Amino acid sequence: MSVRKNISLEKGHLRKLEPLVLKHKGNFSAAMREIIDLIDTMTRDPEAINNLIDGLKTDYNLTENVIFWLIKQARGRLIDPEHLNSIIDPTKIVLLSDLEKYMDEMTNGASWQTNVKIEDYDDNANPSHATVILSGNSIYKIEFLGGLISSFLVIHKKQEIISLKKMSNKITVNFRKQMNTNLARQSLVNYFGDMEDISSEIYKKLEFWKCIVNLYKQTNYNMVTIPKNYYNELLIGKEAPSYLTAPIEAIHKIPIRDIPLDVLIPTMKSVYEYMGIVERIDVNENTLYIYHGNTDKRAISAIEKILLNVLNSNGTVFESRCSENLIVMSPVVTKTEMVIITK
Repeated sequence: MSVRKNISLEKGHLRKLEPLVLKHKGNFSAAMREIIDLIDTMTRDPEAINNLIDGLKTDYNLTENVIFWLIKQARGRLIDPEHLNSIIDPTKIVLLSDLEKYMDEMTNGASWQTNVKIEDYDDNANPSHATVILSGNSIYKIEFLGGLISSFLVIHKKQEIISLKKMSNKITVNFRKQMNTNLARQSLVNYFGDMEDISSEIYKKLEFWKCIVNLYKQTNYNMVTIPKNYYNELLIGKEAPSYLTAPIEAIHKIPIRDIPLDVLIPTMKSVYEYMGIVERIDVNENTLYIYHGNTDKRAISAIEKILLNVLNSNGTVFESRCSENLIVMSPVVTKTEMVIITK
């Protein structure tokens, strides 16, 4: 015979009971009966409960370590919208204060040990700006949660990230309203998704990248990468082309002449070093110190010509000086500029 009893529970108790209620498909009475049976077992056989707790601790340690490993592997990746919505349901989390409370309650336990604060917003539902502050004992967990919350704000609150300040155990992310979804998405990639394109390309052409990585590894990165058109001209016996602008223009998606010089020079450094065209480029303001790694004068002259033409194509005239292991390139100072400097 069933006996009905009224009991008073607070929200905290209900939240703790939720997994058990879900297990019983929403049957609250069945969940309570299981708890009573567990207490009865505890009373009659305390040792059995101790064994259960030890088992739970083992499971917890395994789960905790696996989750932490997965979070580290996910660094620089963005969560897809489907999984994001399953974690932070946009139909239930409407206000920023709700988001803060939900995330803080979810992450301040033993597994996450992370504190979440959302501040400096002018509208709780539709802010024009906001600041998210996360602190905790693991930068990996903080970054993961920062990316999670930022993804929610970018997708569902039309925000873009304008700055991110990172400390050893704390990150602060500042947002502002952005109706252009592409710009908002790009800000998310810039700050939390630097591995997104790389991972995507690797998965799309896995065998290709396995081969390339192994090749570079086995040759100790003693390889040179050049555009196919450049390679084709070399194959048919043409003189080595004196322009190698295609890789830089591909990165910036604009012609060399339209790239600001203070952007072009750092790009040249990274691109030509990683392509293997030169060993190293040091930069001091607008002067380039190019360590070419060649002994043949013809090779040195060809490298000098290639890089000088790239710089001059930008609209600023450069001059160069060569030695056995170094090429120095610097802007030509005109007479007018010399007069101004003298004055």
